[in-house]
Amino acid sequence: MDLSQFDYEAARFWMSFLQILGLVALFVYTHITNKSKANASAINTVRGDMEATYDHLEERVVRCERRQDVFESRMDGAPTHQDLSKVYDRLNDVAEDLSGCSGQMRALSHQLSMVNSYLLNAKGDQSK
Repeated sequence: MDLSQFDYEAARFWMSFLQILGLVALFVYTHITNKSKANASAINTVRGDMEATYDHLEERVVRCERRQDVFESRMDGAPTHQDLSKVYDRLNDVAEDLSGCSGQMRALSHQLSMVNSYLLNAKGDQSK
């Protein structure tokens, strides 16, 4: 093969063509890898957000469970309907006794005023 017969223009064309094909292939490869990296980054971001939200929700659930435990322990010590009915019965008894005492006090007050009136009137009669 003689170098004088070699077609440099055709070689330049094919070399440029191969470079363009290489650049196109490199562009496609770079685009695909960057897209997958972007997807992976977006997935990791969403995963991180979801984990943070999950942790926050888990903390809230734990706090609610603690509050519920406290509430249930307080409810265990709360009076039942039977206990309250006993208390109301005793209150009614006390109210009845108090009402009786009130009546007796009125009667006593009336008697005292009668005694007082008698003493005042009787003293006035002795001076005559």
